Amino acid sequence: MLKFSANIGMMFNEIEDPVARIQAAQDAGFAAVELLFVYDIPVEDLVAETERTGILWSVVNIAVGEGIQMGPLVAAAPGKEAAFRENLAAAKKYCAALKPTGLVVPAYTPPDGVSKADALPVFKDNMRIAAEEMSDLGIPVIIEALNPEHRPNSLLTTTAEVMSVVEELNHPNLGIEYDAFHMYGTEGHMEETVEKYFSYIGNIQIADVPGRHEPGTGEVDYDSFLNTLDRIGYDKWVALEYMPAGGTLEGLTWLEKWR
Repeated sequence: MLKFSANIGMMFNEIEDPVARIQAAQDAGFAAVELLFVYDIPVEDLVAETERTGILWSVVNIAVGEGIQMGPLVAAAPGKEAAFRENLAAAKKYCAALKPTGLVVPAYTPPDGVSKADALPVFKDNMRIAAEEMSDLGIPVIIEALNPEHRPNSLLTTTAEVMSVVEELNHPNLGIEYDAFHMYGTEGHMEETVEKYFSYIGNIQIADVPGRHEPGTGEVDYDSFLNTLDRIGYDKWVALEYMPAGGTLEGLTWLEKWR
């Protein structure tokens, strides 16, 4: 049986405080949550609510920009190695406390003036460092490809491109974050892709296309996709990383048959 996580940055926005959304997600039947940017919230607050509710964390994202912020991808920026190590140290702190099943590194846009050819070797070196350091916590580093239609000039745009990095580095603590919303547009063939790279996928995120709303509001055949995950024995989290088209709870009716 598939297990689902709620992205509390996009869902349960009826509640202003993101920490309070943890309880709302649990009340709605979720056993796990994730949040794109945890670093705006003191880790102690997240830990207290995590322990009180018994909720799990599917993934934590590393901060991509300089100074533990959003922004251009310092993991792929020559001369910004210290900034990446600062972001990694913050990620390790939050991961040690929240114990997610993976640390996501989105392959965002390199800084202005940095070509992909110059960015990729830096990114690979930093992924090797991250994989090694996160192995101390037993938490894999999973790299996320992005659709440049939504994230212009993304460093990696297909699962195959991520896999080429994973295979080259050949580190046992390195894998794939598969975001179906992004990959539907850049490569298609979602069922074949997840089956091909099954053993490397550490987390899956879903949203319909277009609009990034819940399954059933767009053109993606999520019945087929989720049935494939169930058939191949996928036992990690399927994270609902979508913006509800209406109220969060009203938009969860599609999920009932999967529980």
